[in-house]
Amino acid sequence: MPNKSTQASPLRKKLDHFWVGLFLTPEGRPKSAKLLYSFCLSIVFMAVYGLCYWFLIGPLHTAFAANHTVELLATAVIPGLCGSIVCGAFWFVFKDKSYPLTIYIWLIVYALAALAGMLFVIGRDGEMLKAFFSFFAQLVPTGLLSGAALSWYMYARWRRNRPAQNE
Repeated sequence: MPNKSTQASPLRKKLDHFWVGLFLTPEGRPKSAKLLYSFCLSIVFMAVYGLCYWFLIGPLHTAFAANHTVELLATAVIPGLCGSIVCGAFWFVFKDKSYPLTIYIWLIVYALAALAGMLFVIGRDGEMLKAFFSFFAQLVPTGLLSGAALSWYMYARWRRNRPAQNE
């Protein structure tokens, strides 16, 4: 009789099958280096945004404590824009200039998955929905939209100004 500690759980098998199907060929090689690389970098970008919020929320809270509306606006906008500036600087590092756009697509998928997951978990509890949407609206849209817009603008500008490949 096989040892239960060496057998993978059904959930583990499903997760392994999902990741292999998404990223790897049957031989274990990446299906798309761009897909895998952008997925990993999206986690780095998420960490950059998290660090911007982590370090800036406290000082912004104390700086604008006198006016609650200004404080909410500042804590929603400034860390997101700082994260977008830091992540936007990576655009100059990538040889393939479409990576930042692909990374922001991953971040949009994460945001939508978090939104759907929390709506599923919370259900119809009005107070919790209100608190979650307030928190979500303060942390997610500014950085996501400004970063995606900056990446799209820089990519479109690069595509327009690059020399023709056939020349």
